[in-house]
Amino acid sequence: MTAMCSRLDAFQTQIAALQQEVTALTRLLQQHWQEPAIPAVSTQQATSASRPSKPASPAPRSRPAARPPRKAVHVIPRVEYGDEGHYVVICPKYGLLPFEPDTPEWFAWLAEQSSFRFVGKGGSFSAHHECRVPRGAWRAHRHIRNHGYHLRLAPSQELTMTVLEQAAEALQAHLM
Repeated sequence: MTAMCSRLDAFQTQIAALQQEVTALTRLLQQHWQEPAIPAVSTQQATSASRPSKPASPAPRSRPAARPPRKAVHVIPRVEYGDEGHYVVICPKYGLLPFEPDTPEWFAWLAEQSSFRFVGKGGSFSAHHECRVPRGAWRAHRHIRNHGYHLRLAPSQELTMTVLEQAAEALQAHLM
């Protein structure tokens, strides 16, 4: 018990010393900022008086007034397995969408999308709608160690969480 008390006393002494140092440093900083700035004579000006002047270098090229704005980043919706044990749909424009996957609202939403990101229990991938394929199938894409992997999923009306999870697990298996 006495060892703990002596340690506590030592800590309190250290804290007091640190507080004094902080106070002193604060005063120095305040004095530094309050002093008027006196322009110092540059060494180049002092030496140029004793040397003959060099011819002036050409003026630097002027930069364009403004750069063109960057192209907007394309952010795609995300379907994610949440902490509460169910899937959520997050849209970059509207935020968390108020419907559950595998419902009529889900399939209606899918019909309007061209791509989304899936983050499930067993893995993740990007899904893109193939409009040139009959019945409009979806394809899963994932890049692992500089190699692209692709899986054909299902048409929009058959794209359930089970199909997405199976695809995520199949793509995740390439990491093993």
